[in-house]
Amino acid sequence: MNFSQPIEGGDKAQNVVSRRIRAVVEEQDTMVPTQTSHVDEPQSSRSSSVDEMEVERFKGEPRNSAKASVTVLFRSVVIDLGMDVSGLFPLTLEDKEKQVVISVIQNARSSNKAKIDERPINFGTVIPGVYRSSFPGEEDFKYLGTLGLKTILSLVKKDFSPEFEAFMEQNGIRHHVIDMQGTKKVAIPEAIMHSIMEIVLEKENHPILIHCNHGKHRTGCAVAVMRHVAGWNIDSIIEEYNGYAEPKIRECDVKYISSYQVSDLSGLFTRRAQRLLQHSQAAQSARSMRMFVFVTIILFIWLTTLFYW
Repeated sequence: MNFSQPIEGGDKAQNVVSRRIRAVVEEQDTMVPTQTSHVDEPQSSRSSSVDEMEVERFKGEPRNSAKASVTVLFRSVVIDLGMDVSGLFPLTLEDKEKQVVISVIQNARSSNKAKIDERPINFGTVIPGVYRSSFPGEEDFKYLGTLGLKTILSLVKKDFSPEFEAFMEQNGIRHHVIDMQGTKKVAIPEAIMHSIMEIVLEKENHPILIHCNHGKHRTGCAVAVMRHVAGWNIDSIIEEYNGYAEPKIRECDVKYISSYQVSDLSGLFTRRAQRLLQHSQAAQSARSMRMFVFVTIILFIWLTTLFYW
């Protein structure tokens, strides 16, 4: 199946999606309280996740409300990753639509490129337990500490500050670094994206934070591939990417996202298991060889000593 082709419903359905998503963003401008409206709230309220509050408000809205009526087209994705990841993504159409609505709200916030509730710039929830952001600074650690992170995936290789290293050590966070080049410099290698997906789709790594420098392009492409796996349609994936990348949307990223074939991930975890098995066998062979050499040397010394005795 070529997932880059328009799905049933065509241009008319996609126009409906765009119009309704724009309506949600416009409504968000009038409905989301400003930061100053929270000044007199208790500390526990201020530290609560804004996204969680939006979810609860969505649940409480009537079915004919603007947000509840957002229509999003989804593709039926059948792909065997070699591991069951169905628990990571919404299964019902209603839950999938809700996830897209929340994404639209986050896009509206991230477009301001301002910090909210001490979060990193371009912070967002991809799915429960998977977060995205720009490069975290020391001022962001307090909020990130509330997420219970197990893993941080850095898509940039650089000298990490002692404060960043200390934050991860104090919170028992595993740190994975993938040296992903800027997307405008080189095309994203398939092996790089596979390595990213092996980490972010492994539930044992959750909660996990994915970040690059600005949380726009490298992170945006990685999140887009996750949306492909979840069955989002192309327009919705691009809409989310644009919300975080504006005003520096890269055509190379849009092209990559639009043409990405989720079937490339087929057998992803099966191949990883095979690599781990091969590595284990190679390590075992190396240990056996070292033991053989050690025993040979000991035997040689013993025979030599016996001969000259």
